[in-house]
Amino acid sequence: MTNVIKLPIPQNTPNKLPRKRVFYLGWRYVGPMLCQDIQHLYLKRKGMSNGTRWWGMITYGKYDDCDPREYSLELEECEEEAVPDLLRMFEMESEVSFEDLRGMGWRGHCDYRAEIIDFSNIQTLGG
Repeated sequence: MTNVIKLPIPQNTPNKLPRKRVFYLGWRYVGPMLCQDIQHLYLKRKGMSNGTRWWGMITYGKYDDCDPREYSLELEECEEEAVPDLLRMFEMESEVSFEDLRGMGWRGHCDYRAEIIDFSNIQTLGG
């Protein structure tokens, strides 16, 4: 006699962090008026420290004009919950959605609320 045992089918867990740690956000103008330069901004997922994940805003540039190599320059860092504020500080909040942040491995909370206006009860003019 043969016994058949059904095993559950393994599913991919969506909670895994992506392998990539640096994500391109976009560019912005920096510098004084009429002498501006374009700066490309990247969001970097850093490691865990005391149970809190840290993120950083970085760009790539040269330390010296004579140096041919470009280095990673960290502009700012923050805790995971403050990533939306970091994006707002660098004027990148319209470039990235919360869904995009989740895809980057962000596990913070979305506590941004807006007032909901119900247009179904509003009378139309002339109609």
